[in-house]
Amino acid sequence: MNSQPRILLIDKATDRKERINTLKSRGYSVFPALNMEEARSRCIRGAYDLIVVNANGSHEQAAQFCDEIRRQCPKQRLVLCSETSGHDAVASDVNSVVNAVEAALHGGEEADLANAA
Repeated sequence: MNSQPRILLIDKATDRKERINTLKSRGYSVFPALNMEEARSRCIRGAYDLIVVNANGSHEQAAQFCDEIRRQCPKQRLVLCSETSGHDAVASDVNSVVNAVEAALHGGEEADLANAA
């Protein structure tokens, strides 16, 4: 049995591979999806320990996706990464995403983190 936490990472930013590689190097199994539609097809109750949504400018779509997941599985841990000033400042900050993932998986009970920075 694989004991690595399983993360679905929804991210279409150009530097997503850096986030994927960093998370993998920290011991996480990462399953990347480029968009919400691809992620929906992979979302099966209990399949992931954490779902990370990098909004990449699609805040409304990302929020709707998170709401949909919450309705289907209220206990699913989610992290919503959001831009702060109209560019990929937060999305491209690998450490902030990794820190948000680790806080969600190993921190307190509240797993929803907006603005991962």
